[in-house]
Amino acid sequence: MGLPRHSLETLQPLSEQELNEWEEAYAAVEAYLQALRLRNRLLVAELVRGILWRASARRLNEPEKPARFLAMEEALTEIANWTQDVLDVPLENRRLAARGRLALLLAGMPGQWQGVFLTPAPWPPEFVEAMKRSYLAAGPQFAELTMVPKPLELNAIGSGAAQWWETMDRKPIVRLMFTGLLLASILVIVWFTLF
Repeated sequence: MGLPRHSLETLQPLSEQELNEWEEAYAAVEAYLQALRLRNRLLVAELVRGILWRASARRLNEPEKPARFLAMEEALTEIANWTQDVLDVPLENRRLAARGRLALLLAGMPGQWQGVFLTPAPWPPEFVEAMKRSYLAAGPQFAELTMVPKPLELNAIGSGAAQWWETMDRKPIVRLMFTGLLLASILVIVWFTLF
């Protein structure tokens, strides 16, 4: 990690509200880096510190934007630029897409290469090769699916009803008797309800 790149002498006194705002920005960036499975707290703190310094420099030119927004924007931009440099492939709109984040995880960056994360070149060749391999593997792979119709599986009531309808279709006399019985029962019910 080396010596700090920024001196605390350049830090201006902040109000209580500004301190709270920058603390929220710190927590947001820290949570994002931990979501990328960076577990070394010293490394995460150093990376967050650098990102917040760049965000605070931007805040001078963009005072209307919240600190949290600027810090997250800086974090996303820095990670996307670094990933693009490692992969030597242009990322869409200079943003780290889901495919790039997946490549970081598939390459084993959180476990094996945490110390390399967001550092300038040169990177270990094994890491670069693992990143490129995992970035290509993270792409969509479409498989052709065929759907074969299968007969419906009915429960006991459904099976009984299906067999009954088949019987009615095969034997018109049974169908005629059932229809007559149904009409007669409806007439009886109507007769007793009206009279």
